[in-house]
Amino acid sequence: MKSGFCAILGRPNVGKSTLINALLSKKVSIVAPKAQTTRDDIMGIYNEKGLQIVFIDTPGMFEGQEALYKMMNKSARRSISDIDVILYIIDSTIRGYEHDDKILSSIKTDRPIYVVFNKIDDVTAPQMEELTKHYAELFPTYKQIQISALTNFGLKDIKNEVASHLQEGPAYFPEEQLTDKDPKFMAKEVIREKILHFLKQEVPHQCAVLITGFEEKANNGLKIEATIVTEKEKQKAIVIGRGGEMIKKISMAARHDLERMWKKHVTLVCEVECMPDWRNSPNKLMKLGYGDEQDEYSDD
Repeated sequence: MKSGFCAILGRPNVGKSTLINALLSKKVSIVAPKAQTTRDDIMGIYNEKGLQIVFIDTPGMFEGQEALYKMMNKSARRSISDIDVILYIIDSTIRGYEHDDKILSSIKTDRPIYVVFNKIDDVTAPQMEELTKHYAELFPTYKQIQISALTNFGLKDIKNEVASHLQEGPAYFPEEQLTDKDPKFMAKEVIREKILHFLKQEVPHQCAVLITGFEEKANNGLKIEATIVTEKEKQKAIVIGRGGEMIKKISMAARHDLERMWKKHVTLVCEVECMPDWRNSPNKLMKLGYGDEQDEYSDD
């Protein structure tokens, strides 16, 4: 069989998580209409007869000075090593090329790179012609694919193109495995997705989720305890809401999603605490499960 790894790169909010969920026909990465939704590399494992593609959803690539954002950029760039193919996703609706041009020019690899234009159903034919011409001239060796991850258009092209670069070898994961992340991680991400959904402005980006308890119950149910971490006491009050209304709304929506995902009863208890300046503290980031010990969060 053919098997290998494909990294999905791009700026924040261009549809990387939507794409990997669509490729697998399952939800493995959270989606929200806000930038910097994905904070970790997440593997989604696609299987068909004679083929296994391990797609890696990465944090959006952008410039940020906080330790959290530097960790996210390092994580995205680290995913390029030991992979077989790179898909660089571009939001076709965004006018202006300079940010994507800069990132693409900075990717140093001998692996094949595809420029994937997403959301093509939201632009005109002349706009697409201008966009494809620009990247064909600037990066003539990179193949192009046009897709709409939201409507599944072009997904077969992606699978076929990626598979054409893979070598014969064993499967890296069991056929029934969908992702490399464990249930505790998925619970954390679903809770964070609901925070992004219900809260506005900058508050969601200054929140993290820590799973403090995860217990299998005798009746095939789960009891999950989680702490939502904010940077400021004012944000803590916003997450809790008047009379606890907001935290109840977040918890209920997350519980319903987890029950649909796992087909079992879930008891979810969420608390909120303030951890000042956690996004700028490597030690606090490690405690919350971000980055790894060799990360230095420098400006390189």
